[in-house]
Amino acid sequence: MYRQRRRHLAYNAPDTDKGSGTHAGEGRDGDCMGRGRDFLERIYALEDEGDVRSFYDEAAAKYDDILLEEIGYVSPTVCAEAIAPHLPEKSARIIDLGCGTGLAGAALSTLGYTHIDGIDFSNEMLAAARGRGCYTNLAIGDLNARLDVADGAYAAALSVGVLGQHVLPPALDECVRIVEPGGIVCFSVNERAFEGHGFRDKVDALVDDGGVTCLALTKEAYHVKENIEGWVCLLRVEGKQSR
Repeated sequence: MYRQRRRHLAYNAPDTDKGSGTHAGEGRDGDCMGRGRDFLERIYALEDEGDVRSFYDEAAAKYDDILLEEIGYVSPTVCAEAIAPHLPEKSARIIDLGCGTGLAGAALSTLGYTHIDGIDFSNEMLAAARGRGCYTNLAIGDLNARLDVADGAYAAALSVGVLGQHVLPPALDECVRIVEPGGIVCFSVNERAFEGHGFRDKVDALVDDGGVTCLALTKEAYHVKENIEGWVCLLRVEGKQSR
């Protein structure tokens, strides 16, 4: 049905003066230590939508330092490098779904992409992303609901470390809807959340429906200081999904 391979990438944790751009605490495995573990445990314990939003608003100022210094979060760079071979036009319209404080946008910008929009549900996270200067437009949006984005508006959609416990598999329908036929959807999910929350089944359903082709599904570096990997999925949009 699609090509699946396991690839081990020798990533080091990024420098702590570069921020993190996504909500990376979705699902957990392995042994976390110290402040990073406490931070992730708080994320995993969140259930109410209002509590999730408040947490990210309050955590925005320290989010980067904890994720990078304590956890070694590398998925934004991994995903940007994964999507690049499928997106040769550097002026292509890209949307970063769940952009957080903006590392995915920064990684794309480093690769030369010039039109990157972002959506997040936290105003404070968006303020941090805005400060990076790499986004064309930023807006509030809930990935568990229909987005205020036209069908086929983008050449590519990227969602890094967002899908999981709090943003569920149906959100992939929106990712596909807003990308033009022939465009690319790239997302990463913590390895435990990918299986435990039904993302593998959702990918299979999207492929079976004929709306997408799965170009790759690979195990990649995710939280390198915790020995946690994540699944990275690349989908090519083939046309409108049947409903």
